[in-house]
Amino acid sequence: AKPAAKGKKTTTEERQTTKASLVDPKLLNDVENEVIKWEYVTPYLVASKFNTKLSVAYQVLRTLVSKGTLILYSKGHRTEIYTTPDRLKKIAA
Repeated sequence: AKPAAKGKKTTTEERQTTKASLVDPKLLNDVENEVIKWEYVTPYLVASKFNTKLSVAYQVLRTLVSKGTLILYSKGHRTEIYTTPDRLKKIAA
């Protein structure tokens, strides 16, 4: 058998993978019920309040944004600030 030519791959399959949420549904529900009461939400506040890692807090908040519960208000180099859609309307008014 001949070796494969340089730059060519033999029999490669591309698979579409979706990112499975590694966030516990109970934690997600608890965070969702709590953060709607807050003026603003940061990953550090969520991690501190619910005793989780910052990476989990980021995942939870991004999941809540995709659900429409929160809106990304400001994003900097190090952190993200979220708020609820109702509070954003009050700020803008």
